[in-house]
Amino acid sequence: MKFEERFWLPHQLMSHASEMAERYGQRTPSDVIYTENKLRVMRYRPQVEKPHPIPLLMTPPLIMPYYIMDLKPGKSLVAYLVSRGLDVFMIDWGVPDASDRFDTLDDYVVRYLDHAVEVVRRLTGQPHITLHGYCQGGILAILYTVLFPDRVRNLVNQTGPVNFHDDGIFSLWTRERWLNVDLIVDTLGNVPAELLWMTFQSVNPVGAISQMIHFYEHMEDDQFVQDYVAMNTWLNHSISFPGEFFRKFVQDLYQRNLLVKGELQVAGTRINLNAIACPVLTITTEKDHVAPWKSVALLNEMISSQDKALLLMKGGHLGMTIGRGAQDELWPALADWVLRR
Repeated sequence: MKFEERFWLPHQLMSHASEMAERYGQRTPSDVIYTENKLRVMRYRPQVEKPHPIPLLMTPPLIMPYYIMDLKPGKSLVAYLVSRGLDVFMIDWGVPDASDRFDTLDDYVVRYLDHAVEVVRRLTGQPHITLHGYCQGGILAILYTVLFPDRVRNLVNQTGPVNFHDDGIFSLWTRERWLNVDLIVDTLGNVPAELLWMTFQSVNPVGAISQMIHFYEHMEDDQFVQDYVAMNTWLNHSISFPGEFFRKFVQDLYQRNLLVKGELQVAGTRINLNAIACPVLTITTEKDHVAPWKSVALLNEMISSQDKALLLMKGGHLGMTIGRGAQDELWPALADWVLRR
């Protein structure tokens, strides 16, 4: 690592995020198999002679880069899954611009995500896939499974909440009395990445300061610095939120809580969670300040699946995937569950 990079502050990391991501980001070899607008679908190259036939499509959140699941060597959930013989695909939603301002939640579920699923099915010759969604991507995966049950063999929801009226900080901040969504979208169009970054930083400002102090105390340790920069490059690599998607996402989910009420509509169809009957693995964590674990775990109570499991981790929203214990806890548990199905 260059000497001067050790002294970058978070806002400097954000301005250099693309450069740093190239150096410390995705490392598992992959090939782009499909593009549409800003979206890319990647297929990771197999490391075994005969990968498992049912493909695994991983769906990240829109507002953060996909490579949290493939952060760097030694901290890559993707690399582990590929090494276990899974045929792994990843969606990269890309970075929206002004031309995407009117893309809605419906567009991302029944257009982009559906097209990605269809490409994976066609390429592999498999009628069904295992669909994995992380955080906001978990919500999209849930909605897709309700709408297209014949295409999803297994559903893995990692930290995607279904109840948005809880004691979490984002549930409080997005209530109608505090947040005028129409004013934001009508004024700004897409919600800027900088605004999203500032919001996430405000959740735990003392923690951010403590983290920097911890960094400077260990900045002579090259491995620590590389891990720190890789993680914080991702954390500071926020992506703008398409305006109309943001409007529906916040108003219908966070403010009106329509998903858990069974009143949310996507592409004209009412979303009934009880319609999910495939095997479901719900992954959550006790210390998640983004998606409180009870709001995530509620999914298992609302679906009709007979084969369902809840994996309650001890780490945080990110630590469960890239923390020190992830490769001994989450990674094998996720791989074992998928491979058995």
